[in-house]
Amino acid sequence: MLLVSEPVVLESSTKDIEVSDGDSVTLICNAQGYPTPNIEWQKADAQPLGSGHIRQVGSQLHLYHVTSRDSGIYKCLASNLVGFGSEWTLKLSVRFRPYIYCQREVGQATDFQVDVYMECYVYGYPPPKISWRKERSAGLPNMKYDKDIWNSQKYLIEATIPEMSICTDCILSRLTINNVEQADLGNYYINATSPGFLSEYGRINLYQTSDCQQFITHRNNKG
Repeated sequence: MLLVSEPVVLESSTKDIEVSDGDSVTLICNAQGYPTPNIEWQKADAQPLGSGHIRQVGSQLHLYHVTSRDSGIYKCLASNLVGFGSEWTLKLSVRFRPYIYCQREVGQATDFQVDVYMECYVYGYPPPKISWRKERSAGLPNMKYDKDIWNSQKYLIEATIPEMSICTDCILSRLTINNVEQADLGNYYINATSPGFLSEYGRINLYQTSDCQQFITHRNNKG
């Protein structure tokens, strides 16, 4: 009598794992069943795994010199003549140095009781700590002379996590400046710091225009 059984992925398979940018890692999926199950690896975001630095050998998935793009959820699927059995999922997180994409400049009219906002995409894992400051002196940013920015009646700092279709391991940071005045013009810096990595910064210049560019009514404007 022929005995067959559905494939079952075993608990001894690889659990969630963290690695650093440039490392190599092997994901292992153990399954049992008769006939011997076939193993297939997939990425939850449907990105193909057939690129040169990713290779499946038997039940193992080898990733060589990983980058932040390799982060995500991986699925191990086991199947045999009986059909598809259980699946095993794990999260691969890749630690990498923060980097920032910002608008280069933003224009706004002054003394019209209107606001202005500026945005930056901050990438990094673990999620970086983000701070803003305004330059008080010309030239390169100097923390001794720059003005730290906090949430207040003048400033509002917001952070959101974009959808994965837009970016992964990133934060959208927005700085809103309320009731723009002449003194608000100049360079603004966003800093991103993450343990074990050098800090990264981005710069946005706020310049004066003759007409209002962003029609955000100041919260205290009753007109």
